[in-house]
Amino acid sequence: MMFCHGCAKPLHVSAVTCPSCGAPQRKSAASTVDESEKNKVIAGVLALLLGGFGIHKFYTGAWGWGIVYIVLCWTYVPALVALVEGIRYLVLSKEDFSRKAAAMNGPFAWLW
Repeated sequence: MMFCHGCAKPLHVSAVTCPSCGAPQRKSAASTVDESEKNKVIAGVLALLLGGFGIHKFYTGAWGWGIVYIVLCWTYVPALVALVEGIRYLVLSKEDFSRKAAAMNGPFAWLW
């Protein structure tokens, strides 16, 4: 249980709006943990250091692309792509990265 930010009545933690006053609720701690479990700095550093092997793809949940990176690692193309991705991850704001990482679904999702 949590309390409404507008009228202070008790609500369920998954409530988006208060049924009493209709005030929109901030995200609870439980929902922010699910959405922000991926850190942009960790993803960026993994992409820069081990991106040629697709480790950053496994970290972000795109394991299908991770396998493609491993299969093609001998061509150095994944390393070049990972260099660009690592810089992109580090340049994105924390909110944009969290939003895009939470929206990723499936093994071939692309976080750009």
